[in-house]
Amino acid sequence: MAVQIGLGLITAQVPPRSGRTFPEEYRLQLDLVREAEVLGYDSVWVSEHHGSGDGYLPSLLPMLAAIAAITEHVRLGTGVILTPLHDPLQLAEDAAVVDNLSNGRLILGLGLGWREEEFRMFGVTEHKVARHLETVDILRKAFTGERFSHQGEAYRYEDVLITPPPARPGGPPIYLGGFEEQVIRRAGALGDGYIRSRSSLESAREALRWAEDGGREVGKDPEEFGFAWLQNAFAWKDGDAWEVVRAGVAHHLGTYAGWNQGADTPGRGFESVPPPDEVLQQVTPHGTPAEVVHALRPIVDSFGGRKEFHLIVRLAYPGMDDDTARRAVQVFGSEVIPALKGE
Repeated sequence: MAVQIGLGLITAQVPPRSGRTFPEEYRLQLDLVREAEVLGYDSVWVSEHHGSGDGYLPSLLPMLAAIAAITEHVRLGTGVILTPLHDPLQLAEDAAVVDNLSNGRLILGLGLGWREEEFRMFGVTEHKVARHLETVDILRKAFTGERFSHQGEAYRYEDVLITPPPARPGGPPIYLGGFEEQVIRRAGALGDGYIRSRSSLESAREALRWAEDGGREVGKDPEEFGFAWLQNAFAWKDGDAWEVVRAGVAHHLGTYAGWNQGADTPGRGFESVPPPDEVLQQVTPHGTPAEVVHALRPIVDSFGGRKEFHLIVRLAYPGMDDDTARRAVQVFGSEVIPALKGE
């Protein structure tokens, strides 16, 4: 199967004092999704965080329900749902509804999470790993459409039933994230795929080997194991691409750095702390369509021969005006995607 190229991650962030409203931002994101499907993107992916001063998208499955209603073909992915923050039965119900709305197009990316403020907000003070791992098991059982019981460290259910079942038999494929070797091997054992954000090509290859080894240990065929790579990019045909996209990339990546330094916590507001400009440029291939194709080609060459490989590309960044965002999606879709797929 050829590489599958997705649009994302959609985070719907609105920089403070930008003058933009969230209804405007959400309408733009839905417009971009419509455009992406027409242009031949294969999937659309959303991302979750909570309590962010720029409104980072907190509710993924409602957003995907809206996207399901306006699309027909693109697959719908979560990159990722922070499982310890969600009740597993409610998550199973919501996922099943989205899968039915989309006629089986949902991919569930799940992750443990890392931001302590989010755990504090939701009162998750213990059993974080258990909540994450047990949720995977509970979802598998719930998606059978049969009654089931579960007795674990974090959750206990007796003879419960989740209806309706998903449209896809057995439920949506589950992709698990992570960066440490033990976590990645576990993703290979428990998941249908592995999802990873920006990294070097060699570290990604190593991580995928760990995931495949984890799957082999429980009898899985590595050829059936999916891989999703999250990647910044920006292709532009008029002038200096970096001048157009720099502020948005700085806000996007600066949000994570701000959280690492204690922003968006009680008594402290939102702060964007961007990495140095050379780092921003390094993780965001930018330039003409040909230059972006050249930068992304090694990723496609390395993983595009897999049975299922998703290259998920972020093209619209916080604070970007509507016309620029639309043009970025159009240029990438009309000139970069065909070149990467050899069309």
